Amino acid sequence: MNLKLIIVFAAGFFVASTMAQSVNLRFNTYVYGWQRIDSLSDESSAKTTHIRGYQNLLFEISGGKWSFNTIAQTEEDLANKVGDGFNYRLYNAYIRGSNLFNMLDLKLGRQFVYAGVGKGTLDGLYLKLKAGKNKQYQLAVYGGSIVPYTYDFKDYPEIKNNYMAGAQFSYYGVKDLMVGVSYILKRTAPPSYSANRMDSTFTTSLREITFDGPATQLVGFDFNYTYKVKHNFYGKAYYDITQKKFYRGEFNARLTVMDNLRFSAGYIYSRPQLSFNSIFWVFGQTKQNQEIEGGLDYTIKNGMNFYGRVGVALFESDDAATGKNNSIKIQAGMVHPMYGLSFVRYMGYTGESDGVFGYYQRQLMKDKLSTSLSLSYSRYKLGDYETDKVNSLAGALGFTFRPTPQFSIDAQGQMLVNRIYKTDVRFLVGFNYWLFKNFSRRDG
Repeated sequence: MNLKLIIVFAAGFFVASTMAQSVNLRFNTYVYGWQRIDSLSDESSAKTTHIRGYQNLLFEISGGKWSFNTIAQTEEDLANKVGDGFNYRLYNAYIRGSNLFNMLDLKLGRQFVYAGVGKGTLDGLYLKLKAGKNKQYQLAVYGGSIVPYTYDFKDYPEIKNNYMAGAQFSYYGVKDLMVGVSYILKRTAPPSYSANRMDSTFTTSLREITFDGPATQLVGFDFNYTYKVKHNFYGKAYYDITQKKFYRGEFNARLTVMDNLRFSAGYIYSRPQLSFNSIFWVFGQTKQNQEIEGGLDYTIKNGMNFYGRVGVALFESDDAATGKNNSIKIQAGMVHPMYGLSFVRYMGYTGESDGVFGYYQRQLMKDKLSTSLSLSYSRYKLGDYETDKVNSLAGALGFTFRPTPQFSIDAQGQMLVNRIYKTDVRFLVGFNYWLFKNFSRRDG
């Protein structure tokens, strides 16, 4: 385990607990089971039963302007080992200081950063400075080591090969408007490995294979504006300085035509970003694609919402005769807090498919027992090389029992039928516990 993060974890818990004013704890554990047939076995009846446990923990302890926050997950095999048999992930573990000196927010430790063009989980420091009469000028700066994909503490590369640092300046000086400019410097180098290689004389020797490449630099612009609490406009534009290309553009608008009728429209320009020296880098130039979408939402008095949307994706083609290949997506449905039904259809370059999804949920005993049911059916063809469409059916039935507001028990059965699985049935059982205690409140 990373020693620096252990120090942060211990220091944060000590500081916050000595000044604790509130504790927020959420814990759940689930057991998931299924049967699997070994496709490499000569016996068609070579089945194994697997039972796997999952635990999630959210823990926050606050005292004054300081708090300690963590989110963790563990998983283990209870019957028939798969892979390592046990794994853990630590998503958050940081000390937070809020509005220090009436101008500074601080986070130290493992955290997810969302700052315009800069996104990702790092082990490091995040600072936000707020200035102006109404704190309308805000500057966020951050930096640290990029967290491994497994969210553990094993095999950290040297920080010179695995880091990100950046900043975002945001302006809130106009009512209901946010404008932000951001920058990130990011470097990730794949780990080295040893392999046998031949030299010019065809002599084989063991060599260490290392990777190198420039750090990635990105710059971005974001804005979000709400007009009269009815209409919303959002957009972004991101540019890759290192590769000298514009790789992301987006604009979305949501307009309230009447109190119960809304119109939405959106446009996305996207070009895939490939990491230097990754396996995908050998494929060379990437093609950009564009998406255009529009839709209507209509809500009636009982809370039921009817919607319809149409989207078109435009893909670049190497065929000079066709130019672009398009894909169309059509969605329609109705949504209610207790039930809903939706339909989606894809046509064109990405294949053809039709899908229907429905759900129903209700309380069987007020605030004690509830049930939920969902069913989905799809019929699809992935490309021209397939002549017939294939079918897929999935469903789930679940119950939630809450004997107290802080404790609940979940049980769910899942079923899947498709061309790979004639019948796939699984079960899930879980327990959830929530605790919130405010030590500063005085009863009576």
